[in-house]
Amino acid sequence: MKKDKSRFVTTRQMILCTAVAAAFMFSGCGDDTTKSETNSSEVTTRAFFGDKENNRVVIADVDTMELSTPYEAYTGHQITYTADKVVGKPKAYVVNRGSDAIDVIDINTHKITKTIPLTHHPRSAEAMNETLGLCETTGMDKEAASIIDINTDEVVAVVGDDQTPVDTSNNPNHGGSHATGHPFWLDTHHFVLPARYSRTLTTYHIQKESNGDWNVTKLNTLDTPTSLHQIIPRKGNYQGEKDLFYATAEGDDTTPPAIIEYKLTPGVGLEQTREVNLTKEGVSLTDMSLHHGDFHPTQKLIYVGSAEGTLFIVNYDTMTIEKMLQAGKGAGHTFMVKKKHKAIVINHKDIFVTVIDTETNEKIKDVNVSFASDLVGSTTIQAHPKFHVSEDGQLFHAFLTEEGIMYEMDMDKLKVTRSLWVGGKPAQGAFIKYPK
Repeated sequence: MKKDKSRFVTTRQMILCTAVAAAFMFSGCGDDTTKSETNSSEVTTRAFFGDKENNRVVIADVDTMELSTPYEAYTGHQITYTADKVVGKPKAYVVNRGSDAIDVIDINTHKITKTIPLTHHPRSAEAMNETLGLCETTGMDKEAASIIDINTDEVVAVVGDDQTPVDTSNNPNHGGSHATGHPFWLDTHHFVLPARYSRTLTTYHIQKESNGDWNVTKLNTLDTPTSLHQIIPRKGNYQGEKDLFYATAEGDDTTPPAIIEYKLTPGVGLEQTREVNLTKEGVSLTDMSLHHGDFHPTQKLIYVGSAEGTLFIVNYDTMTIEKMLQAGKGAGHTFMVKKKHKAIVINHKDIFVTVIDTETNEKIKDVNVSFASDLVGSTTIQAHPKFHVSEDGQLFHAFLTEEGIMYEMDMDKLKVTRSLWVGGKPAQGAFIKYPK
């Protein structure tokens, strides 16, 4: 019989969960949803998160803050990191960052139904092309990407170098040891591969031939000043020209992190047009590293955090820094809660989130969500996307990796109101909506 490791609680987790529960009692306990806020009276929401400690997907009911039935699915692979909802399909792709495999999980039965073999460890698989029915999955250990047919769950193309693992012992980059950045579709037929060790950005074109085969053409490769983490997803908030794209360059010990603007010429590829370096007086480049940028919902601004705790607010029309605010260690993602005119900065290596007023672009306050103060600055305390907000913008949900907890925060009171212990180390995942 397989031992259920999720049921064995460490002393540390027991102390943290007890402290969290007590704190919530005194505080008045009472797709992908980053793109929409569907009427909560018409749907229910479940969280599917990869548990990198126990190599399973854990599933929880967000509305009731309870574990689902069944609440876990073991993959049998290594470093089960995230579950990405497959667009238009009742399934999610489970990324195993330590194996050459993506697992397919049925979001209704919560069971693993299939494994997709790859020629590299998968890094990220969130880039879905609904029109062509394709998913781009970039590499964790190799500077490569696989294109998966989401109808058949089969790899139809591989680009980049899927033969040579990167040398993680010779890594000049800030921002981790990953071989690549995030996958990204520029439009229906163009996608990119950000290779972090080579410090290049390659544009590809894909189309389906009359015989049913997929034809992939490499258009061009650009050098990047430092490794690129991502091209910033638009999420319905971008207000610029449709052929312009903005990437986060992570920086290194001698080169500042930057926001880089690129222009797409169909059939030719990307070209760099502008760049703004992000520096702050008194902050060493050795402490900085850019992660994710997020577009402001009503202004031509990008919110982007740096590892040492600075939130840069960049005007992408003028390509200038408009403001710098103090966030926390590992400031990474910013979640825009449009109905409350607030933004939540996820400080991955700190115990609090930072809340911003998006009308004034000023900091409101820091809100404690974790008790792991002894781990600040040393590891990932707060999980990566996705994040979730209720239809009315009132309740925000996210995970704490080290504590193995999903929490709920009231967006008016700006305090944690409920929590659910799921165990393990939930790293990243998806919030999926179901009709009632």
